[in-house]
Amino acid sequence: MEVSTTLFEMGLTCLVLFLSGLLAKKVKLSLIPLYILAGLAISRFVKPTIIMEFMSTVGLILLLFLIGLEFTLESFLKNRKKILAGGLYDLALNFPVGLVIGLLLGFDWLCSLFLAGIIYVSSSAIICKGVVELKRSANPETECLLGILVFEDLFIVLYLAILSSAIANGGTELFPVGLAVFKAVGFCAALIIIAKVFKKYIEMALDIESTELFALLIFAIVILTATSAEAMGLSIAIGAFLAGLVISETSQKARALEVVAPLQYLTVAIFFVSFGLTSQLTNLKEIYPVAILLVVASVPLKLLTGFFAGKGYGLSRRAQWRLGLSLLPRGEFSVVLATVAMGITATHPPVNAVTTLYVLIIAVLGSIAMKYADAFAKWVEEKKTMV
Repeated sequence: MEVSTTLFEMGLTCLVLFLSGLLAKKVKLSLIPLYILAGLAISRFVKPTIIMEFMSTVGLILLLFLIGLEFTLESFLKNRKKILAGGLYDLALNFPVGLVIGLLLGFDWLCSLFLAGIIYVSSSAIICKGVVELKRSANPETECLLGILVFEDLFIVLYLAILSSAIANGGTELFPVGLAVFKAVGFCAALIIIAKVFKKYIEMALDIESTELFALLIFAIVILTATSAEAMGLSIAIGAFLAGLVISETSQKARALEVVAPLQYLTVAIFFVSFGLTSQLTNLKEIYPVAILLVVASVPLKLLTGFFAGKGYGLSRRAQWRLGLSLLPRGEFSVVLATVAMGITATHPPVNAVTTLYVLIIAVLGSIAMKYADAFAKWVEEKKTMV
């Protein structure tokens, strides 16, 4: 009976996700905020189960694996100066705001550091999808935009590893943090060296004719790397990301994406809906002022990032506006950070609840800003000319 009830709840969840997806397509918004809303909507009828928790964890692993799969070290090293320049502007402007606001709200240092990452990192998923759908791949600001996203994702993966290890080793004291940095950097360096030095042997191991056996090997690599990271006190996310990075260095990248994609569609959706399910937004009077404060504080700083980073790329003022507006959406990494933050001491208001409302607002606002970025930039420039 209990199994039947769980299966019914899973079926209901999938149906709600399907309807949410249809709505997202209809209004031309990202799926991420709609999936979180779906979780909030069904939280009265569906309770998190061990099966849903398991699928959510697999979704997190596959999400980070696919992000890692999109990177190549060669491309990063080739464009490192431009990527570092734009990324450092972005980090300097946007990272401190979450830390300061967290401390002012009475969060401890660890919670404030999580909030800093949540506010800082833009959503690669929403932004890249928007660039393709809006046919802006050839725009002059797109190279700078993608470079900033690469920097953010690489930084936040390492940052997540450090924070996860700090939690496992006892907080923000000097020794635990130093140990966390050592572990994170050592683990990342080891896998990158493996990817480079043993590339030939990895290629040979992955050169399997049977699609079924290839899929089994890919999932084994991803899950074992993720759990190895967890065994070292790091997040499973860092292991999954680095597994993707290793596979991205081989000729089997496209094939790996092909076999992972079907399961990824379901489990990543479950990951976001589970976040909505576990986010208690019952006390909106306490939560919404904080979320609005974060939105008001973070929007102007992303716009400033567009101006400073865009100027370094030699972009026109109109392209700088488009760049800044395109950086507004937050999504997958903010949710990942908030999910990990659930394991630390409770705060009031809770970090995950604040993040839920913040991501919902800024993801929708950012998607709209991307859609009308060119029209807005044109309007601003015309107003300046008239003045």
